[in-house]
Amino acid sequence: MATIRGLRLLPIGLLLIAACTAQPAARPSAAPAPAASGSGASPAEPAPAGAAAATAPAPPPQRAHVIAGYIPTVAAAPFYVGLDRGYFEAEGVDLDSENVAVTTEALTQAAAGNLHVANITVGVAALNIFASGIDIKIVGGTFGTAPSGPHAFPLLVRKALHDSGEVRDASELRGRKVALNGTGVFSEYAVDAALRTGGLTISDVDVQIMSFPDMPVALSNAAVDAAFPPEPFSTQAVDLGVAVPLVTDYLHGVQGGVMVAGEAFLKERPALEAFLRAYLRSLRDLEREGYTSPAIAALIEKYTKVPAAVLQKTLPQYNDPEMRINLASLMDQQRFYMDRGYLHFTEPLDLNQFIDDGPRTAALRALGAR
Repeated sequence: MATIRGLRLLPIGLLLIAACTAQPAARPSAAPAPAASGSGASPAEPAPAGAAAATAPAPPPQRAHVIAGYIPTVAAAPFYVGLDRGYFEAEGVDLDSENVAVTTEALTQAAAGNLHVANITVGVAALNIFASGIDIKIVGGTFGTAPSGPHAFPLLVRKALHDSGEVRDASELRGRKVALNGTGVFSEYAVDAALRTGGLTISDVDVQIMSFPDMPVALSNAAVDAAFPPEPFSTQAVDLGVAVPLVTDYLHGVQGGVMVAGEAFLKERPALEAFLRAYLRSLRDLEREGYTSPAIAALIEKYTKVPAAVLQKTLPQYNDPEMRINLASLMDQQRFYMDRGYLHFTEPLDLNQFIDDGPRTAALRALGAR
Protein backbone atom coordinates (compact mmCIF):
# COMPACT_ATOMS: atom_id res chain seq x y z
CA MET A 1 0.00 0.00 0.00
CA ALA A 2 1.33 3.47 -0.87
CA THR A 3 0.38 6.54 1.09
CA ILE A 4 1.41 10.17 1.16
CA ARG A 5 1.20 12.15 4.33
CA GLY A 6 2.42 15.48 5.60
CA LEU A 7 3.42 16.81 2.18
CA ARG A 8 3.80 20.55 1.78
CA LEU A 9 4.37 22.25 -1.56
CA LEU A 10 7.79 23.91 -1.57
CA PRO A 11 9.68 25.67 -4.37
CA ILE A 12 11.13 23.56 -7.15
CA GLY A 13 14.88 23.37 -7.23
CA LEU A 14 15.15 23.37 -3.46
CA LEU A 15 16.48 20.22 -1.95
CA LEU A 16 14.68 17.08 -3.10
CA ILE A 17 14.60 14.82 -0.05
CA ALA A 18 13.71 11.18 0.15
CA ALA A 19 13.83 9.25 3.41
CA CYS A 20 13.30 5.51 3.53
CA THR A 21 13.07 3.26 6.57
CA ALA A 22 12.99 -0.49 6.16
CA GLN A 23 11.07 -2.16 8.94
CA PRO A 24 10.97 -5.96 8.64
CA ALA A 25 7.47 -7.28 8.84
CA ALA A 26 6.65 -9.42 11.83
CA ARG A 27 7.49 -13.03 11.16
CA PRO A 28 4.40 -15.16 10.57
CA SER A 29 3.50 -17.29 13.55
CA ALA A 30 4.21 -20.97 13.25
CA ALA A 31 1.45 -22.97 11.59
CA PRO A 32 -0.61 -24.97 14.12
CA ALA A 33 0.12 -28.68 14.33
CA PRO A 34 -2.27 -30.76 12.20
CA ALA A 35 -5.25 -32.01 14.19
CA ALA A 36 -5.39 -35.74 14.90
CA SER A 37 -7.34 -37.61 12.28
CA GLY A 38 -10.66 -39.25 13.10
CA SER A 39 -9.13 -42.70 12.49
CA GLY A 40 -7.68 -42.80 15.98
CA ALA A 41 -4.08 -42.03 14.99
CA SER A 42 -1.98 -40.89 17.91
CA PRO A 43 -0.85 -37.23 18.04
CA ALA A 44 2.73 -38.35 17.32
CA GLU A 45 1.73 -40.15 14.14
CA PRO A 46 2.95 -38.31 10.98
CA ALA A 47 0.25 -36.49 9.06
CA PRO A 48 -0.58 -37.80 5.59
CA ALA A 49 1.50 -36.42 2.75
CA GLY A 50 0.22 -33.06 1.54
CA ALA A 51 -1.81 -32.35 4.68
CA ALA A 52 0.50 -29.55 5.84
CA ALA A 53 0.29 -27.81 2.48
CA ALA A 54 -3.48 -28.05 2.54
CA THR A 55 -3.90 -26.65 6.05
CA ALA A 56 -0.98 -24.17 6.24
CA PRO A 57 -0.47 -22.21 3.00
CA ALA A 58 2.92 -20.61 2.53
CA PRO A 59 3.07 -17.15 4.11
CA PRO A 60 3.19 -14.19 1.70
CA PRO A 61 6.64 -12.69 1.11
CA GLN A 62 7.69 -10.01 3.56
CA ARG A 63 7.23 -6.41 2.44
CA ALA A 64 9.52 -3.49 3.18
CA HIS A 65 7.98 -0.46 4.84
CA VAL A 66 9.76 2.51 3.28
CA ILE A 67 9.25 6.11 4.33
CA ALA A 68 10.27 8.51 1.56
CA GLY A 69 10.51 12.19 2.32
CA TYR A 70 10.59 14.44 -0.72
CA ILE A 71 9.41 17.85 -1.84
CA PRO A 72 6.47 17.50 -4.26
CA THR A 73 8.03 19.19 -7.30
CA VAL A 74 8.57 18.25 -10.93
CA ALA A 75 11.97 16.83 -9.97
CA ALA A 76 10.22 14.21 -7.81
CA ALA A 77 8.48 12.70 -10.84
CA PRO A 78 10.09 9.23 -10.37
CA PHE A 79 8.22 8.92 -7.09
CA TYR A 80 4.90 9.96 -8.64
CA VAL A 81 5.28 7.48 -11.50
CA GLY A 82 6.20 4.65 -9.15
CA LEU A 83 3.30 5.41 -6.83
CA ASP A 84 0.70 5.92 -9.53
CA ARG A 85 1.68 2.92 -11.62
CA GLY A 86 2.13 0.54 -8.69
CA TYR A 87 5.87 -0.09 -9.13
CA PHE A 88 6.71 0.24 -5.44
CA GLU A 89 3.95 -2.14 -4.45
CA ALA A 90 4.96 -4.57 -7.19
CA GLU A 91 8.51 -4.64 -5.80
CA GLY A 92 7.27 -5.42 -2.29
CA VAL A 93 7.63 -1.85 -0.96
CA ASP A 94 4.99 -0.16 1.17
CA LEU A 95 5.88 3.48 0.53
CA ASP A 96 4.93 6.27 2.89
CA SER A 97 5.95 9.89 2.37
CA GLU A 98 7.23 12.66 4.59
CA ASN A 99 9.04 15.95 3.96
CA VAL A 100 12.43 17.15 5.13
CA ALA A 101 13.25 20.76 4.35
CA VAL A 102 17.04 21.01 4.21
CA THR A 103 20.11 18.93 3.34
CA THR A 104 21.59 19.16 6.83
CA GLU A 105 18.48 17.76 8.46
CA ALA A 106 18.17 15.00 5.88
CA LEU A 107 21.73 13.83 6.32
CA THR A 108 21.76 13.92 10.11
CA GLN A 109 18.43 12.09 10.29
CA ALA A 110 19.72 9.50 7.82
CA ALA A 111 22.85 8.99 9.89
CA ALA A 112 20.73 8.57 13.03
CA GLY A 113 18.62 5.92 11.31
CA ASN A 114 15.42 7.98 11.44
CA LEU A 115 15.60 8.58 7.70
CA HIS A 116 17.41 5.94 5.75
CA VAL A 117 17.44 7.30 2.20
CA ALA A 118 17.63 10.92 1.10
CA ASN A 119 17.83 12.63 -2.28
CA ILE A 120 20.11 15.60 -1.75
CA THR A 121 22.15 18.18 -3.59
CA VAL A 122 25.88 18.01 -2.93
CA GLY A 123 26.34 21.60 -1.82
CA VAL A 124 28.27 23.10 1.06
CA ALA A 125 26.06 21.60 3.79
CA ALA A 126 26.43 18.07 2.41
CA LEU A 127 30.18 18.37 1.85
CA ASN A 128 30.83 19.67 5.36
CA ILE A 129 28.76 16.83 6.81
CA PHE A 130 30.63 14.27 4.69
CA ALA A 131 33.87 15.67 6.09
CA SER A 132 32.58 15.22 9.65
CA GLY A 133 32.62 11.44 9.24
CA ILE A 134 28.87 10.87 9.17
CA ASP A 135 27.89 7.29 8.26
CA ILE A 136 26.16 7.71 4.91
CA LYS A 137 26.83 6.58 1.35
CA ILE A 138 25.76 7.79 -2.08
CA VAL A 139 23.80 4.97 -3.75
CA GLY A 140 22.75 6.63 -6.99
CA GLY A 141 22.45 9.79 -9.05
CA THR A 142 19.18 11.68 -9.34
CA PHE A 143 18.43 14.90 -11.25
CA GLY A 144 20.94 16.72 -13.40
CA THR A 145 21.47 17.96 -16.94
CA ALA A 146 21.62 15.98 -20.17
CA PRO A 147 24.92 15.47 -22.02
CA SER A 148 23.89 18.10 -24.59
CA GLY A 149 21.23 20.67 -25.37
CA PRO A 150 19.05 23.05 -23.34
CA HIS A 151 17.77 21.93 -19.95
CA ALA A 152 15.48 22.85 -17.07
CA PHE A 153 17.92 25.33 -15.46
CA PRO A 154 17.89 28.43 -17.69
CA LEU A 155 19.29 31.82 -16.74
CA LEU A 156 16.59 34.40 -17.48
CA VAL A 157 16.94 38.13 -18.17
CA ARG A 158 14.32 40.81 -17.72
CA LYS A 159 12.39 41.16 -20.98
CA ALA A 160 12.70 44.94 -21.15
CA LEU A 161 16.51 44.69 -20.99
CA HIS A 162 16.55 42.09 -23.73
CA ASP A 163 14.09 43.94 -25.99
CA SER A 164 16.04 47.19 -25.66
CA GLY A 165 19.26 45.44 -26.64
CA GLU A 166 20.97 46.23 -23.33
CA VAL A 167 21.43 42.57 -22.38
CA ARG A 168 21.66 40.01 -25.15
CA ASP A 169 24.27 37.67 -23.65
CA ALA A 170 25.79 36.87 -20.28
CA SER A 171 28.70 39.29 -20.74
CA GLU A 172 26.28 42.22 -20.37
CA LEU A 173 25.21 41.22 -16.86
CA ARG A 174 28.34 42.62 -15.22
CA GLY A 175 27.36 44.57 -12.10
CA ARG A 176 23.66 43.79 -12.52
CA LYS A 177 21.32 42.22 -9.96
CA VAL A 178 20.88 38.46 -10.39
CA ALA A 179 18.42 36.48 -8.25
CA LEU A 180 19.44 33.16 -6.65
CA ASN A 181 17.74 31.07 -3.99
CA GLY A 182 20.92 30.86 -1.92
CA THR A 183 24.69 30.63 -1.85
CA GLY A 184 26.73 27.48 -1.37
CA VAL A 185 24.10 25.54 -3.30
CA PHE A 186 23.68 24.11 -6.79
CA SER A 187 22.02 27.33 -8.01
CA GLU A 188 25.12 29.39 -7.32
CA TYR A 189 27.32 26.84 -9.07
CA ALA A 190 24.98 26.77 -12.09
CA VAL A 191 24.72 30.55 -12.43
CA ASP A 192 28.50 30.84 -12.27
CA ALA A 193 28.68 28.40 -15.19
CA ALA A 194 26.03 30.36 -17.12
CA LEU A 195 27.94 33.61 -16.57
CA ARG A 196 31.16 32.01 -17.81
CA THR A 197 29.55 31.71 -21.25
CA GLY A 198 30.02 35.50 -21.36
CA GLY A 199 33.41 35.62 -19.69
CA LEU A 200 32.06 36.52 -16.24
CA THR A 201 31.84 34.71 -12.89
CA ILE A 202 29.44 34.92 -9.97
CA SER A 203 31.74 37.52 -8.42
CA ASP A 204 30.97 39.93 -11.29
CA VAL A 205 27.25 40.29 -10.50
CA ASP A 206 25.17 41.60 -7.60
CA VAL A 207 23.57 38.46 -6.12
CA GLN A 208 20.07 38.87 -4.67
CA ILE A 209 18.74 36.03 -2.50
CA MET A 210 15.07 35.12 -2.80
CA SER A 211 12.80 32.09 -3.21
CA PHE A 212 12.11 30.70 -6.67
CA PRO A 213 8.39 31.67 -6.68
CA ASP A 214 9.34 35.29 -5.92
CA MET A 215 11.60 35.59 -8.96
CA PRO A 216 8.95 36.23 -11.64
CA VAL A 217 7.55 39.06 -9.50
CA ALA A 218 11.03 40.53 -8.96
CA LEU A 219 11.62 40.47 -12.71
CA SER A 220 8.27 42.10 -13.41
CA ASN A 221 8.91 45.07 -11.10
CA ALA A 222 12.57 45.45 -12.15
CA ALA A 223 13.87 44.54 -8.68
CA VAL A 224 16.36 42.24 -10.43
CA ASP A 225 17.83 42.13 -13.92
CA ALA A 226 18.27 38.38 -14.24
CA ALA A 227 17.22 35.29 -12.32
CA PHE A 228 17.75 31.56 -12.02
CA PRO A 229 14.30 30.01 -11.47
CA PRO A 230 14.27 26.31 -12.43
CA GLU A 231 11.21 24.88 -14.12
CA PRO A 232 8.29 25.42 -13.95
CA PHE A 233 8.95 28.93 -12.61
CA SER A 234 11.09 29.89 -15.60
CA THR A 235 8.30 29.00 -18.02
CA GLN A 236 5.80 30.87 -15.86
CA ALA A 237 8.03 33.99 -15.98
CA VAL A 238 8.26 33.75 -19.77
CA ASP A 239 4.50 33.20 -20.09
CA LEU A 240 3.89 36.30 -17.97
CA GLY A 241 5.96 38.30 -20.44
CA VAL A 242 8.46 39.48 -17.82
CA ALA A 243 11.53 37.48 -18.88
CA VAL A 244 13.25 35.75 -21.77
CA PRO A 245 15.82 32.93 -21.63
CA LEU A 246 19.36 34.29 -21.82
CA VAL A 247 21.46 31.12 -21.34
CA THR A 248 19.93 27.67 -21.76
CA ASP A 249 22.52 25.50 -23.56
CA TYR A 250 25.31 25.16 -21.00
CA LEU A 251 26.49 23.05 -18.06
CA HIS A 252 26.06 19.68 -19.78
CA GLY A 253 26.15 16.30 -18.06
CA VAL A 254 26.11 17.78 -14.56
CA GLN A 255 25.11 15.81 -11.46
CA GLY A 256 22.55 17.98 -9.71
CA GLY A 257 21.48 15.58 -6.98
CA VAL A 258 22.25 12.18 -5.50
CA MET A 259 20.48 9.56 -3.42
CA VAL A 260 22.16 8.70 -0.14
CA ALA A 261 21.50 5.93 2.37
CA GLY A 262 22.33 5.73 6.05
CA GLU A 263 24.43 2.93 7.49
CA ALA A 264 21.42 1.14 8.99
CA PHE A 265 19.47 1.03 5.74
CA LEU A 266 22.52 -0.08 3.76
CA LYS A 267 22.42 -3.26 5.83
CA GLU A 268 18.81 -3.84 4.76
CA ARG A 269 19.93 -4.73 1.24
CA PRO A 270 16.75 -6.53 0.06
CA ALA A 271 14.61 -3.52 1.02
CA LEU A 272 17.01 -0.98 -0.48
CA GLU A 273 17.33 -2.93 -3.72
CA ALA A 274 13.54 -3.31 -3.95
CA PHE A 275 13.13 0.44 -3.53
CA LEU A 276 15.75 1.12 -6.21
CA ARG A 277 14.15 -1.33 -8.62
CA ALA A 278 10.85 0.55 -8.39
CA TYR A 279 12.60 3.91 -8.76
CA LEU A 280 14.53 2.68 -11.81
CA ARG A 281 11.35 1.39 -13.42
CA SER A 282 9.88 4.86 -13.04
CA LEU A 283 12.96 6.45 -14.60
CA ARG A 284 12.64 4.18 -17.61
CA ASP A 285 9.05 5.32 -18.13
CA LEU A 286 10.13 8.95 -17.88
CA GLU A 287 12.91 8.44 -20.41
CA ARG A 288 10.60 6.66 -22.83
CA GLU A 289 7.58 8.96 -22.50
CA GLY A 290 9.19 12.28 -21.57
CA TYR A 291 8.32 14.67 -18.73
CA THR A 292 6.16 16.81 -21.02
CA SER A 293 4.08 14.00 -22.53
CA PRO A 294 0.34 14.33 -21.79
CA ALA A 295 0.28 11.27 -19.53
CA ILE A 296 3.33 12.25 -17.45
CA ALA A 297 2.33 15.93 -17.28
CA ALA A 298 -1.11 14.94 -15.98
CA LEU A 299 0.48 12.64 -13.41
CA ILE A 300 2.86 15.37 -12.17
CA GLU A 301 -0.05 17.83 -11.98
CA LYS A 302 -1.89 15.33 -9.77
CA TYR A 303 0.88 15.37 -7.18
CA THR A 304 2.21 18.96 -7.48
CA LYS A 305 -0.86 20.95 -8.61
CA VAL A 306 1.26 22.60 -11.32
CA PRO A 307 -1.05 22.73 -14.38
CA ALA A 308 -0.26 20.16 -17.05
CA ALA A 309 -0.54 22.91 -19.66
CA VAL A 310 2.39 24.72 -18.01
CA LEU A 311 4.40 21.52 -17.56
CA GLN A 312 4.11 20.72 -21.25
CA LYS A 313 5.83 24.03 -22.13
CA THR A 314 8.79 23.55 -19.79
CA LEU A 315 12.37 22.86 -20.78
CA PRO A 316 13.24 19.17 -20.40
CA GLN A 317 13.96 17.67 -17.01
CA TYR A 318 16.73 15.06 -16.91
CA ASN A 319 17.48 12.05 -14.75
CA ASP A 320 20.01 9.43 -15.79
CA PRO A 321 17.79 6.38 -16.44
CA GLU A 322 20.25 4.09 -14.64
CA MET A 323 20.99 6.46 -11.74
CA ARG A 324 24.66 6.57 -12.67
CA ILE A 325 26.80 8.83 -10.51
CA ASN A 326 28.89 11.48 -12.28
CA LEU A 327 31.78 11.63 -9.83
CA ALA A 328 33.78 14.13 -11.92
CA SER A 329 30.85 16.55 -11.83
CA LEU A 330 30.53 16.27 -8.04
CA MET A 331 34.25 16.88 -7.64
CA ASP A 332 34.00 19.99 -9.84
CA GLN A 333 31.20 21.36 -7.65
CA GLN A 334 33.31 20.71 -4.57
CA ARG A 335 36.20 22.68 -6.08
CA PHE A 336 33.85 25.60 -6.81
CA TYR A 337 32.66 25.76 -3.19
CA MET A 338 36.22 25.41 -1.94
CA ASP A 339 37.37 28.30 -4.13
CA ARG A 340 34.52 30.38 -2.72
CA GLY A 341 35.79 29.69 0.82
CA TYR A 342 32.61 27.97 1.98
CA LEU A 343 34.01 24.65 3.21
CA HIS A 344 35.32 23.71 6.64
CA PHE A 345 38.23 21.76 5.14
CA THR A 346 41.10 22.84 2.91
CA GLU A 347 41.86 19.74 0.82
CA PRO A 348 39.21 18.26 -1.49
CA LEU A 349 37.47 15.13 -0.23
CA ASP A 350 37.76 11.98 -2.31
CA LEU A 351 34.04 11.66 -2.87
CA ASN A 352 34.46 8.14 -4.23
CA GLN A 353 34.86 6.95 -0.64
CA PHE A 354 31.26 8.04 0.01
CA ILE A 355 29.83 5.91 -2.81
CA ASP A 356 28.37 2.40 -2.50
CA ASP A 357 27.29 1.35 -5.98
CA GLY A 358 26.40 -2.22 -5.02
CA PRO A 359 22.65 -1.79 -4.40
CA ARG A 360 22.14 0.13 -7.66
CA THR A 361 24.01 -2.39 -9.81
CA ALA A 362 22.18 -5.26 -8.11
CA ALA A 363 18.83 -3.60 -8.82
CA LEU A 364 19.79 -3.11 -12.46
CA ARG A 365 20.86 -6.76 -12.80
CA ALA A 366 17.57 -7.93 -11.34
CA LEU A 367 15.56 -5.78 -13.75
CA GLY A 368 17.67 -6.92 -16.69
CA ALA A 369 17.06 -10.56 -15.84
CA ARG A 370 13.28 -10.20 -16.12
